[in-house]
Amino acid sequence: AISIVGEVVALSEKLNWFGRRPLCGKRIVVTRAQEAAPPASISAPSFSDKLSELGADVLEIPAIKIAGPSRRQDIVDALLSLNSYDWLVFTSARGVTVFFDLFFKHFHDLRDLGGAKIAAVGPATAACLQTFHLQVDVMPGEFVGRKIAGAMAAHQSIENSKVCLLRAEVANPELPRALEEFGAIVDDVGLYQTLAETRAADGVVDHFLAHGADWLTFTSASTVEFFHRRFDLPKLRQKFPRMKIATIGPETSKSARALKIEPDVEALEHTTDGLLAALVAASGKR
Repeated sequence: AISIVGEVVALSEKLNWFGRRPLCGKRIVVTRAQEAAPPASISAPSFSDKLSELGADVLEIPAIKIAGPSRRQDIVDALLSLNSYDWLVFTSARGVTVFFDLFFKHFHDLRDLGGAKIAAVGPATAACLQTFHLQVDVMPGEFVGRKIAGAMAAHQSIENSKVCLLRAEVANPELPRALEEFGAIVDDVGLYQTLAETRAADGVVDHFLAHGADWLTFTSASTVEFFHRRFDLPKLRQKFPRMKIATIGPETSKSARALKIEPDVEALEHTTDGLLAALVAASGKR
């Protein structure tokens, strides 16, 4: 231990930069899946790392895990039909990584993608596509089904356009429905499964159940669903009434409200950086 005596003690407010970080003293639960290593050309800290850098005590209790596709033939069929698509739509960086892992097992030339336009949901997805030297034609400002479809239709009419939607197997039906309302012909291709995760680092769950947290963070509807299955969110809120809920966007909030839980914070920008900013703002510190 280090003891400080003398006049320097009067400078404690100026010197205590560590304790003035905006999330210092906040225990925050991260429920998203453990993050895979990003492509070599993307050097980005994880959501948990960013929380820690801002002073949070992070408890990683992933509610979901990612598994391979159950219908691999659907992906093979899509790969063999790439030249027939007018649009490829990627909804996550994970989807981009999985898609190109499979693509390069069948093809050796990026030009085999064909001439389809590319839509990306979110800046992280667009950044991942850029690692493959692909520029995005459309990236909507809001990451909900109708806004995504509307952004594509505003770029050019998608009536009778063939769209390959590349995402998780079980995903919100709003996006393909919205695309079809604009007249698109949609193939909804599941690249990976989102399953319930029941593991966490030793002692983390016991610590959480004994002491609770200041914040639970949810980054998708599936994180809400599977975390609730494991822990019963309404009961948790009764046990720890001061514990707050933060969601990444309206679809995630909708899942919480289905459990009669009103989120305390919803990110204005529907990204992990947006969620981080919302947590900082809600903490009342700058």
